Amino acid sequence: MRHLPVLFAVALALAIPTISGCDREARQPKALTTTEVSGGAPAAFKDAPPAVKQLVTELSDAIAKQDFTTAWERLQTLNARPGLTDAQKEFVASGITSVGAEMQKAETTGNEAAQETLRIHRANK
Repeated sequence: MRHLPVLFAVALALAIPTISGCDREARQPKALTTTEVSGGAPAAFKDAPPAVKQLVTELSDAIAKQDFTTAWERLQTLNARPGLTDAQKEFVASGITSVGAEMQKAETTGNEAAQETLRIHRANK
């Protein structure tokens, strides 16, 4: 059970290229801290439409509050949006990996919101 977060993080990292529509030769997302995700999001999406910028603001605010469930949901929403640039897709993939690791930590410490969010995510894979 102690190795579950590590296994999930590895599985998530391997799944990111498939989720983001990359080909087999795609490289793994750059490792970012959640602080880097929060701080880098506005710059990565500076030319995005207002609806996307709103999601990015909500993402940054959620990370600042350590509300990783909301951050995860905003990243998943961004990941599903058409029209992202390659750099934005890579940024989102890195964010999913980083926030996903935090979600795993929260899940193992009994955070019910994280447990439920990840349960739904796993069920819908």
